[in-house]
Formats: sequence, structure tokens, C-alpha cells
Amino acid sequence: MVTTPRSPAAEPLDAEAALGTFEAAVSSACAPVRVRPVEGVAFHGRLRSATADGLLVTALRTSPNTVSRTGRLLSSTDPEFLKLIWQRSGVSRLSQDGRRGEARPGDLVAYETTRPYHLDSAGTNWEAVVVAVPRDRLHPHLRPFSERTAVPVPATSSPARALSSMLEELSRCEDAGSGDSPAACHLGDALVSMVLAVYAGLPQVPGGGGPTLADRVRTYALAHLGDPDLGVESIAVALGVSVRQVHKMCAQEGFTTAAWIRRRRLERIRRDLLDPRLAGRSTPSIAARWGILDVTHLARQFRTAFGESPAQLRRQSTAA
Repeated sequence: MVTTPRSPAAEPLDAEAALGTFEAAVSSACAPVRVRPVEGVAFHGRLRSATADGLLVTALRTSPNTVSRTGRLLSSTDPEFLKLIWQRSGVSRLSQDGRRGEARPGDLVAYETTRPYHLDSAGTNWEAVVVAVPRDRLHPHLRPFSERTAVPVPATSSPARALSSMLEELSRCEDAGSGDSPAACHLGDALVSMVLAVYAGLPQVPGGGGPTLADRVRTYALAHLGDPDLGVESIAVALGVSVRQVHKMCAQEGFTTAAWIRRRRLERIRRDLLDPRLAGRSTPSIAARWGILDVTHLARQFRTAFGESPAQLRRQSTAA
């Protein structure tokens, strides 16, 4: 991880300079924000960030302040992120979409950079880990998040505890999740799958649509793409429903479970085949990473989906 802000001479910054440097660092990481300290309290802040396959994981420690993204700071050209806070110490008071929540140590709370928000950091030793996930990584699963922006989620479920443990380890490791690491894409997939699992497992929001059974099917499948036994039957057992229910609900949303799983697996195989950091891995080993052990029909399925075989894709990638 890279620690910022820090002066070129590594000398301590005065409060005003530290505030400006911190605000610039936070704004450049995702989207423009305004940071304002609590009146009468000298500002100090520290952040360390690591990237993993397009995700940004940031460990933050600051004095009390308010971060806001409103008015002219909002632009349709800005990158679009869903951000998830895991509170380590102090309190985060977050406002968005007419909701206001207070996240205490151990809680998770989400918000989106596409709409106005205010985040008040309270406590003399405020610390949090923030995961910024590009919104397009979560389609079509944004609904459970959009319905719960600024609503704290206690880390009591198994997925939430696992996610908290993962973020705890990342926050302690100075070089974890380097964007150049061969494991970065797998770490990014794991984080996204865990975040989806946490929110898909929450009770339905009163007055809201809540995650449908089809949402839960897709979320479970994403988290288990590497399991060669993943299928309608195993998903139905895991979700406590019948195979018929799975087929019916997925059909109502215009897809079949088997085809959806196959497409997601092929997309990830294609991504890995194009990754120069994985050039030394064979196509069968990459396919096995995503749950396909029998590669007999892989070339045909790959050509149907992308218009070329895995071997052709790799040759073109190498030539480029």
C-alpha cells in the first residue's frame, strides 16, 4: 500500500496543508469531494490505498471531519463507484438518499458516488477501511445496495464476518493487493463476491423490492464459479428452495441458470487468457480455475461466445 499524504521532505505538514493534501488524495482516488475539519480541531489524516482488479481498498485514519459530495462536485463524467465502509474505530455518520445512519466499530455501511452524500467522521481515533467498487461490476445487483445506502449493517452474518476479516488483513499489509500482482484479479473477484453475498443475504427492505430469488441465485453463483459442481441443484440446496423455483424465477427475469453460469465462466477465462501476467498458465489450468475441468467443448463454447477460440485469442494477444 502507498501512504499519503506526505510532504516531499517527509516533514510533518501543518493542519491547513495536511487538509488540502488529504482532500486532493481522496478526490483523485475516486471522485471529487470536499473535506472540512471540525471547528477548533487541527486536522490530521492518513490514508493507504491498494488496487485489486479495478477495486480500490483504502485504510483511513483522520481527526473529526466532514466529507461531502454535492452540487458542482457531481458530474456525469466522473467514475461511478459504490463505496463500502468497514468501521474500525470511532463513528461514521452517513447521509444519502434521505437516510442517515451511524456506523460503529465492526459495522459496514454503503453509499454511492453518483448521488449527493455527507460523511461525518467522529471520534479522536477514527479509523475505517473503504472499498470502492465500480458500479458496473455490480450490475444487475445494485438494488440491494441502493435500497440501503447510509444504513449500517452489523457484521454478524458469516459473509459479513468473512469480509471484515479480509479487510482487516488488507489494512495491515503494506503491499497487499498490488494492481500488478498475478493474484490481483482473483482478490478483486473475491471482494466483489463477498460484498454481494453480504447484501443479498439481508432481510427485505420494507417498501422496497429487495433481492429476488434470481438475484440470490446470481450472487451465489458468482461466489462459487470455481466449483465444478456448481449448478441448479447445488444452488437450490444452498438457498433452501426447490430446483423448480430456481428455474421459474430465473425464467421470469429472462435467463437460465446454466447459461448464465457458463457465460460468467467464459468471461473470466477470456480475461485471464488476455492477462500477460498469466501467460505462463495453460488454458486448461485457467479453465479449471473457473470450474471447467473438461475442456473438450471449451473451444466451441468460446468461439460461440466471442467469435474465436482460446488459442486464437492468445495468439492475437501475443502478437499485439
